[in-house]
Amino acid sequence: MEDLSAMEPFDEQLEAVEDYRQQARDFMARSWVYLQEDDLHQASEKGWAAGAWMAKAVAEAHGWPYTQHGQFFQVIRRCQGLSQDVRVQPFSDAANTLHTFFYTRKRLLDSETIEEKLSNVTVLLDILEPLAYTESQAAD
Repeated sequence: MEDLSAMEPFDEQLEAVEDYRQQARDFMARSWVYLQEDDLHQASEKGWAAGAWMAKAVAEAHGWPYTQHGQFFQVIRRCQGLSQDVRVQPFSDAANTLHTFFYTRKRLLDSETIEEKLSNVTVLLDILEPLAYTESQAAD
């Protein structure tokens, strides 16, 4: 059985877009649970993952490359252009900040800051999700 990493392309584009979209929403839901449990590292990392996976859904839908961590920012710039929503960049920065919190000692983490960043990422998902469906996909 062939072992595919999470970032490798799927055979079926629509299936891949839906997989990434659903996983993003699942990560976001889990981030809030972890926050309530005071597991600030996991709350942060799942918040980052939610943003990254929704960006992956958009990239997959449009045929944009996104196989490396650093391509998140390139995809986000393109999403900013598509959406014309000025919140895309700062809210994607919030996702990236959450990623850095995973590597921060717990006593230096602040649950209120993490909650604010998670709220920003939740809105980012709402902005990006419609971009994951191209006009041809919407017609199907």
